[in-house]
Amino acid sequence: MYKRLAGLGFPLFILLPWTGFLFSLFDFKSKKSAFIYIAFSMLYGYSISFSETGADSYRYALAFANFDNSLNYNRIITLYQLGELRDLYRLILFYFVSIFTNNPKIMYAFAGGIYGLFSYLNLRILINHKKQTGDVYVFLLVLIFFTFVSLSNINGFRFWTGAMVLFYASYHFILQKKNIWLLGVLVTPLFHYGFMPVMPLLIVYRYFIHPFLYNQIEVKPVLYYIFLGTFIASWILTTNSIDIGFLKENDVFSGEVANRMEFLNSEKAANVVKTRVENSLFLSVQKYFNVIIKIYVFITVLFLKKKIQSLKENKLAYNNILAFVMFFYSFAFIATSFPSGGRFLNIAHLFLMLLMVTIYVKDSTRNFIRLISWSLPVFSFNILFTNGMLSWLILTPTFWYGNFFWIVIEGIDFII
Repeated sequence: MYKRLAGLGFPLFILLPWTGFLFSLFDFKSKKSAFIYIAFSMLYGYSISFSETGADSYRYALAFANFDNSLNYNRIITLYQLGELRDLYRLILFYFVSIFTNNPKIMYAFAGGIYGLFSYLNLRILINHKKQTGDVYVFLLVLIFFTFVSLSNINGFRFWTGAMVLFYASYHFILQKKNIWLLGVLVTPLFHYGFMPVMPLLIVYRYFIHPFLYNQIEVKPVLYYIFLGTFIASWILTTNSIDIGFLKENDVFSGEVANRMEFLNSEKAANVVKTRVENSLFLSVQKYFNVIIKIYVFITVLFLKKKIQSLKENKLAYNNILAFVMFFYSFAFIATSFPSGGRFLNIAHLFLMLLMVTIYVKDSTRNFIRLISWSLPVFSFNILFTNGMLSWLILTPTFWYGNFFWIVIEGIDFII
């Protein structure tokens, strides 16, 4: 039955693309579903209206329109090596697309396709972990996971494409212990400079400390205390209460990356964030939900720790994921004291959902079901805004009622 429904995906994708996308998900692992997922991601990026002047997409579209395409590929690489660029991905994308068009919709279609590929691959990881289990509670965890790999993230494709690559690479490099995926971790700063502090942490964790943090019996107490300490610290630390100026002084970071980090660590940046929250209804509401989410995360991790200990089989695989969840959350809790650092919590949530699905498939007790049920109100704001409201705000109205060709023709001569 599910395959028959998924079979309607392609014709519906032509007639009303978003319905075709939804139908294709019924047979998610099929090649047709993968094709529609990535094609729909490209169409999603193409359909951004660039009418919201406060959105990342508007700024990137303007930057693309003003891009100096006399800069060749080698020159861009040289500028990055000299420290005059914060990251590479955006400019390389601009360069190749600008060869044949100055339409930001086409640029965003390519950005959407690349993001969609890794979003799909990350969802495949979760689907593989859920095995054949498909009840409402698994669906809820998958929905929350999808919220943090949502196609609406294409709006700010630099950071979020890097985040998708980071999750995928970390899963294989850390949890599956495939050393080749060290390369995936190493390329994440090319998407966004914000991943530079994460990269060495993951390498140190994988090669030097993770064998001492868990075994087949338990996650070691030291990691629990680090998790607890950083959780408490996240309530105490104010914006930019940690001075990272020493990183520039000691040439750990240099050039544009160092200048940007110095700005983000300044009082001016803190005031910008404060003003933005005060003037945005979304950010004002999200602030309170973030508090609830953080408490829920803490309770859930402690619950899962206890639950894994109660299992009567070899616990090594579960403790492997739990240890990394606690480690990454510990980093993310501290990162929230910096402007935009809260985005790392969203990546941590992906690993938490992965762990919850993995354990639920094995042992779905009443208390666990109750805990999963609470995730719906806890993450409800993120689910509704990210998957619904944000798309409604940034996409052209034709996206919701037009067919594939109508949408494409409407934007073919777009100029910002």
